[in-house]
Amino acid sequence: AKDMGYHTFFWSLAYVDWLADAQPSKEEAFDKLLGRIHPGARAAANTSSTNGEILDELLAKWEEMGYTFSTLKKLVRNT
Repeated sequence: AKDMGYHTFFWSLAYVDWLADAQPSKEEAFDKLLGRIHPGARAAANTSSTNGEILDELLAKWEEMGYTFSTLKKLVRNT
């Protein structure tokens, strides 16, 4: 992939949010993602209704913990 000009990324934390009929509660999702955050993490966040409910609060909590956020495009530019 690199020889063809592509970059590969692997998500380091996610939960089964792509199952529309089996969404965890807001509290379960928040606790799972909060407990799995770590330096260098790349979070996969699907467009589930649960993610929509927790995203603002989760990002604010991660910022409180000292984490910052960026786009993959910026990450590639800085390598």
